[in-house]
Amino acid sequence: MTALLERPKIAPPRTRRRFSWRSWLVLAVVAAITLVPVTLLLINSLNVAAPGQPTSYGLGNWRTAFADPALRDAAWNTVRLAVPRVLIGLVIATVLSWLIARTDLPGAKVVEVAFWFAFFIPSLSMTLGWILLLDPATGVVNQVLRPIFGDGGDGQGPLNIYSYWGIIWSHLTATTVPIMTILLIPGFRRMNAGLEEAALLSGATRWRTAARITVPIMLPTLLGAALLSFIYSLKAFEIELLLGTPIGINVYSTQIYEWIHDTPPQYGIATALGAVFIPVLVLVAIGQRLATRRRNYVTVTGHSFNDEPMRLGRKGRWVAGVLVWGYVVITTVLPIAAIVTGSFMRRFGFFTIKQPFTTRQWHTLFQDNLFVSAIGNSLLIGLIATVLGVAVYFAVGYAIVRSRLTTRGGIDLMAWLPAAIPGILLGLGLLWLYLATPLRTVLYGNILGLTIAVVISHMSTGTQQIKAALMQVNADHETAARLAGAGFLRANRHIMLPLLGPSVAAAGILTFHAAVGDISTVVLLSSQNSRPLSILLLEYSTSGALEQASALGVVISVLTVSVALIARALAGGRLRRRTPPADRKKA
Repeated sequence: MTALLERPKIAPPRTRRRFSWRSWLVLAVVAAITLVPVTLLLINSLNVAAPGQPTSYGLGNWRTAFADPALRDAAWNTVRLAVPRVLIGLVIATVLSWLIARTDLPGAKVVEVAFWFAFFIPSLSMTLGWILLLDPATGVVNQVLRPIFGDGGDGQGPLNIYSYWGIIWSHLTATTVPIMTILLIPGFRRMNAGLEEAALLSGATRWRTAARITVPIMLPTLLGAALLSFIYSLKAFEIELLLGTPIGINVYSTQIYEWIHDTPPQYGIATALGAVFIPVLVLVAIGQRLATRRRNYVTVTGHSFNDEPMRLGRKGRWVAGVLVWGYVVITTVLPIAAIVTGSFMRRFGFFTIKQPFTTRQWHTLFQDNLFVSAIGNSLLIGLIATVLGVAVYFAVGYAIVRSRLTTRGGIDLMAWLPAAIPGILLGLGLLWLYLATPLRTVLYGNILGLTIAVVISHMSTGTQQIKAALMQVNADHETAARLAGAGFLRANRHIMLPLLGPSVAAAGILTFHAAVGDISTVVLLSSQNSRPLSILLLEYSTSGALEQASALGVVISVLTVSVALIARALAGGRLRRRTPPADRKKA
């Protein structure tokens, strides 16, 4: 079966590449979207003048950044937190996605929605939930476990969220496993079960079939999910700031944050440090192309397609159900319950005070004019960014996978660029871009400017999701539609979009979530009139209004999950509708 995945060894004859203005036009458009703000960052990293002073260029910012002894520790902490979390998360997410999408796991749809809910809860709020549960002194779980396992003599523990493994655990439950699961499930659903059945009939075990058939075919999706998770691990900020600062674990992003919030702000030094991500990104993008270019990953062809779930058997379903549902309860239900509980507490984390619960903060939140304005702004930004973003991501992904453009390698690299820049620095680059154009009154501090920022910041995730999906669908579908007289747009609308429905929906859902929950990218671009819910959540959290912050986190989560459920219903779950039992009996 593996031989079927290999490309023919006979190389096609070499043809002389001609100049194609379409290739360079597409590359120029993508570069204008992604490269311009990055270029502005690089230019301003060389500006050594103090704020408000005439521009002066030099390498002083770079020397200062790399001479700081704290940088080495921050870089090491970033790597040692990112690598284990990505590897552990990939294993867990792969198993969970396979069980949800490829088997008759009990309650699979509910489990999938639970992971959406876990991801859509703002990471800041999820971390507050884990603090309520695992604070070494007052955590609810620790108070239950302490009489059993002891406290080590200091009245604290046995678990501590303010630790190295506490940070990794928070990331795994709040971001890494949920986002990987959301990205992997559509790919598993496009798997043709006929390939696995053929391997099993040939005598291969289920483990060998998974290793030789399932994993190789899923390689683009697995690599895309792992690499995106790794890149976003390098830029992680909120959890490290909240849990790492008290124990002295400083990472790359928090070091940049400190420099930006110095007095005066050290924008040049922070930008120089942020630019280090770019060569890492280039290596990641090149590595992904080299790893996926020598194989064929098509699973949806013009022939018969079978996506019937694999039967686990009565005992297998019971074991898998207990394990999966136990994981969901521990990693998702508990922190979400803690967040909801915290939103009704008079004082966050204090259960022993008189009358600890109240609904006052909910009344205060809904009566706040800032909340009414922010929810309207977030819905408008989210809907526009979702529609515009999906169109842009599909066009870029199609150009990379389906077109014969000579510049598609450069287009792929450009699409990765926004992932290389921490959100706050990307927002700073866009701020300089907006203020330097005649459209500053339209872009800066307005809905349009925030929407463009969200689309650009999420381009890497959206494009890689669409690209991996296109690599699994045979181009013969489009060719057949074109031969039947359909135009390019009609063929994609009636053929490709239905086949790519789950992946397109996932890209749209993640874009909407970014529009509603992103903080770092839009914090420098928003104004009083365009403040979204994410900025209001940041203001509540930093001002000490943790009860209102918890309530707002619940509102954001319900909003994004509702949109996700609608998108999933419109996109559909499987590529082929199963025949109703009644019709089977007739047959």
